[in-house]
Amino acid sequence: MKIKTIFFVLFAFSAAQTGLFSQDAATYSKQGDSLYYLKEYEGSIIKYEESLKLEPTNQDVVYNAACVYSLLNRPDDAFLKLEELPGLGYENVKWITSDTDLEKLRSDTRWKPLMEKLQANLDKRKDIGNMKIVTTDINNFWDMYDVYKTTGNVEDITKLYFDKRSEGLDAFTKRRVINAKEMSKVLKAYPRYLESIRGNTLKLEGIKEKLKEYFVKLKENYPDVYYPDIYFTIGCFNTGGTVSGHMLLIGAELMCADENSPKDELNNWLKGNIGMFENIEKIVMHESIHTLQSHNPESLLGAAISEGMCDFIAQMVTGKELNSAHYIYGNKYEKGLWKEFKKEMPSKDYSRWLYSGEKSVGRPSDLGYFIGYKICESYYENAEDKKQAVKDIIEVRDFETFLKKSGYDDKFK
Repeated sequence: MKIKTIFFVLFAFSAAQTGLFSQDAATYSKQGDSLYYLKEYEGSIIKYEESLKLEPTNQDVVYNAACVYSLLNRPDDAFLKLEELPGLGYENVKWITSDTDLEKLRSDTRWKPLMEKLQANLDKRKDIGNMKIVTTDINNFWDMYDVYKTTGNVEDITKLYFDKRSEGLDAFTKRRVINAKEMSKVLKAYPRYLESIRGNTLKLEGIKEKLKEYFVKLKENYPDVYYPDIYFTIGCFNTGGTVSGHMLLIGAELMCADENSPKDELNNWLKGNIGMFENIEKIVMHESIHTLQSHNPESLLGAAISEGMCDFIAQMVTGKELNSAHYIYGNKYEKGLWKEFKKEMPSKDYSRWLYSGEKSVGRPSDLGYFIGYKICESYYENAEDKKQAVKDIIEVRDFETFLKKSGYDDKFK
């Protein structure tokens, strides 16, 4: 089963209708997910099919429906769904070849040619010439914003921004709560902050070549790299960066501040998580490593390593130091933090270490990133073959064994 946000097409309806259809399709899909986890597969497939009537090109739902048909021992129906995937641009070969839901299908004669088509999709990403770095949503946002400041009309947000959205912004709106109504609230709440980042967001066009240089360096360290498509967008202060398949989606509103950006309009969580424009390249490379991962961490240890490795590799290729609060704090209190983390690392509760935001009291949030980074750093430093070490770090699946081989725990005995 693969529950991730992937690609969607634009409907030739009004913005209001599009939002309604998307919401209904998403509701059916989520109901299908819930029934799947309850192993109520007959009910699950009904919900997925209802969702696909409204959004037939949603890769997630097509894939998940195929999984359920497989579990229901309906291979013909499963392959009808799977054979849609190459045309929809699906390319996560590692995931589909290891998904236990599809195990019964792999001996079918239809499986091998399907994998060849999906591999062909993925192979296109080995050519940096096919890589897209898109900033059109940034220009569209500011064109819309200047009109909205005068009219205050939510329909202007729809017409001038969302109706012109790139494929990346389209995926972003489905992955996070980003719509005209929510954006109207943001524009009213943070006007001075937004004006302060305008110039930096417009500079994003100028960092494209530098990013490509970093990806070339990444390939030198990890020859199996696949180049993601990068979309710089402006959302509703939901996230600075996220991944949708091999699309990298950057929320520039959270990542383009500088020392002149006023923060008094922002809540406590935003004040602590606004990113500086000087770090944008490092952030992009961090998120790009997520597009190369095919594991699904089921413990705090796995999640921390998954995040920490992205910081570690990003620093390697950019040469930029990690100077955020959780690294400054982590380096000062490393031994004590490791003893705390070690007790909790088998848990599925990330709340004290990852994604805690303003809930973190008395110390910086996201200290799990620091711990994961240090484990990866130790693994790399202790490895004789550095290129193989990078491969091991990115492709790790057995996090407990990886920790042992890293020798990180031995430092504190």
